[in-house]
Amino acid sequence: MSLNNPPLSLYIHLPWCEVQCPYCDFSITTDPVNQQDQELAQAIAQDLEDSASLINGRKFSSVYFGGGTPSLTSIDAMKEILEAIKQYPLDENIEITFEMNPRDVTKEKLRGLTKIGINRFSLGLQSYHDKELMALGRNHDKASGIKAVNLLQDTNVTIDLMYGIEHQTEASFKNSLQQFVASKANHLSLYQLTIEPNTIFYKKELKLPNEEVIENMEHIAREVLESNNFIQYEVSSWARAGFESKHNVNYWQFGDFLGVGPGAHSKITLDEEISRFRKIKPLNGYIKKQTTTERTIVQGDELDLDLAMNLLRIKNGINQNQISTLLPESFLRKYQVGVTEGLLLKNKVGATNRGYQYLNETIKLFF
Repeated sequence: MSLNNPPLSLYIHLPWCEVQCPYCDFSITTDPVNQQDQELAQAIAQDLEDSASLINGRKFSSVYFGGGTPSLTSIDAMKEILEAIKQYPLDENIEITFEMNPRDVTKEKLRGLTKIGINRFSLGLQSYHDKELMALGRNHDKASGIKAVNLLQDTNVTIDLMYGIEHQTEASFKNSLQQFVASKANHLSLYQLTIEPNTIFYKKELKLPNEEVIENMEHIAREVLESNNFIQYEVSSWARAGFESKHNVNYWQFGDFLGVGPGAHSKITLDEEISRFRKIKPLNGYIKKQTTTERTIVQGDELDLDLAMNLLRIKNGINQNQISTLLPESFLRKYQVGVTEGLLLKNKVGATNRGYQYLNETIKLFF
């Protein structure tokens, strides 16, 4: 695999939300969709056309529609976007994931999305308990969540759950996990609530579970999920065999990804250089002109850290020939220090059990 030809994924950002979740720092708008999704679809098609040199003849291995709340977008607009994507080479077994809010899941919506090519759904459930959903500022309740899960039962679906929520207990968290297992979904994205600076929660005093409870919740998750044939293949990702997310695995193996849509980020390898950049955030500005901003060349210590923050998330490590770029000598020197300290694996690129348990500290080796 050459430095200039890593696998390529496509991320599409659809920014509409009915409400701003207080823990979210993503690029979103709470303005009504109206007919603007058609305008955005046309802008995304133009953005793809202008990105031909970045695609560089490569096949898209996966497509991910994130947000925002993509499920607020009309089927007609989605069809237009997918038709634009299909003008470019696609992997024969491409994974196309679409995020959904439980309130938007209907038989008609699922039928329409499946018909135009969506083959994987991501459901933002977060909890099976109304008190916890209210604490998170979610606009759905337990009943609508369960209804959505049942409608998605015969699809390829991943469910999002969170822990470390205000009012959450070890017992309620275990119950959410048990209900997830009963749903027959084959993939779980499990996130600890983190308070980011540019969020509503950052300005509030929250009574969150303490570190001991958080550790207990993580132990409960391992116990419940492993006993039901789920394998943790990344820090926040659990799947039954064969249901791992192709899109996310490409991120962690340091493959390339092209981001289109307002505020979407990209990482592209071209002419022996790795660069990161994003599109402008304002929706109306992006619709008028799909301007690229914040372009930086990733090299030196920054590249070492970037590699560590992705590769070391992979549970049980990865062989060097699976990594989508060449590892710099500077990275390998820092890595060897971690091997000596018992934090990093010797025969693979990855963290030992101890290094994985204290992953944030392990990654500091690469600062």
